[in-house]
Amino acid sequence: MTGFAVKFLGCKVSQADAMLARGALLAAGHVEVAEDEAELHVINTCCITAEAESKSRQSVRRSLRRAGRVHVAGCAVNLAPERFAEIDPRVRTFVGTADEVAEAMGEAEGSARARSPLACADTEHDVLARERSAPGRASARTRGFVKVQDGCDCHCAYCIIPTVRGPARSRPASAILREVERRVAEGQPEMVMTGISVGDYRDPERGLELGELMMEVARVPGVERVRLSSVEVIHVKDSLLRALCEEPKVCPHLHVPLQSGDDGVLSAMGRHYTAGEYLAHIDRVREATAGRREVQITADVIVGFPTEDEAAFGRTLDAVERAGLGRVHVFPYSPRPGTVAAELGDRVPAEIKKERGRRLRALSEVRSRLHRAQLLGSELEVLVDKVAADRCSGYTPDYTRCYLDGPPARAGELLTARSLELHADGIRCAVV
Repeated sequence: MTGFAVKFLGCKVSQADAMLARGALLAAGHVEVAEDEAELHVINTCCITAEAESKSRQSVRRSLRRAGRVHVAGCAVNLAPERFAEIDPRVRTFVGTADEVAEAMGEAEGSARARSPLACADTEHDVLARERSAPGRASARTRGFVKVQDGCDCHCAYCIIPTVRGPARSRPASAILREVERRVAEGQPEMVMTGISVGDYRDPERGLELGELMMEVARVPGVERVRLSSVEVIHVKDSLLRALCEEPKVCPHLHVPLQSGDDGVLSAMGRHYTAGEYLAHIDRVREATAGRREVQITADVIVGFPTEDEAAFGRTLDAVERAGLGRVHVFPYSPRPGTVAAELGDRVPAEIKKERGRRLRALSEVRSRLHRAQLLGSELEVLVDKVAADRCSGYTPDYTRCYLDGPPARAGELLTARSLELHADGIRCAVV
């Protein structure tokens, strides 16, 4: 029996993949322990930028100081396994899809039981079967990140992910719904649909689109909320709008990457829309949900792309305002070797990137405060996810952080709270 600890770098898909490996080891009879106590560290890596790849290798080196062995997988390993294998003989690389990696790790560690439940999996995608016989363990998380698809067909100029994850492919809805049932049993009332290109989802069994899948997830007993991690603007389809309008459990929050508000930059990035088309899609969301519910829309923006000049950046600021975004996640551009954009070099000086990043984050804060101010005085539903002696906090359905005055609540508890005043990054509330 091996004591192991699991870590991940990067996105929620990396987290979901790491949890699949965790499930395989648990199902084989091994035990999850604290990092300092673990004989084995399992790390799911990231390579979205060169810096992320470097941080993944640093994480492996740190783990080698605490654990006897390190298993590594994920995007950075799929891209260049030799860069991890050469770190130390105690490092073992696992290349392939998350399902293949999970099974290989379970086999590599051997079964601590008479027979590994991995053999019971009815499909390669069935996460429930992989963890069916795992030791009972309550989840510390209130949100379950459910990977509904993998891979991407977009091939943006700055992105390496299609190279390391392959084309878009969807999990059967039947397997997803079984996973949701398991997560509810573990005490997770909110499900987050995640993937590399989530809006590409199409159920291979019944042809369900993403919005239709979310409606079915919402009907699973015990599910209180269904959230979407991120969706490309070109994938905001009618079925998703229907889910937002017709199913109260579908959260009124869309994270829709913008990346730039300038058509020239968007074209150089290989994005599949113009700024005008992005804004038209956002207007369509507002129109479809008007009078029913207020949808908060947030976005990613890359600053300092090689073809971005000051005028192009100004158009990005304008697009953020015109779209009415509630918050912007700002990413300074860095060349990712192996991508088309890397051939353009790194033309925007670092100090200009920093200055543009500061300006965009300042605008994001203004937009965020405006959104939160509109909620003051109202009663909000809060799902508690952080519990402390003096104050608990959680998120509203539209992904606004609320800090709760009053006695400690239980993680996973749904509370009604009255919003009182703005907090640095959320709202201070009193439980009703």
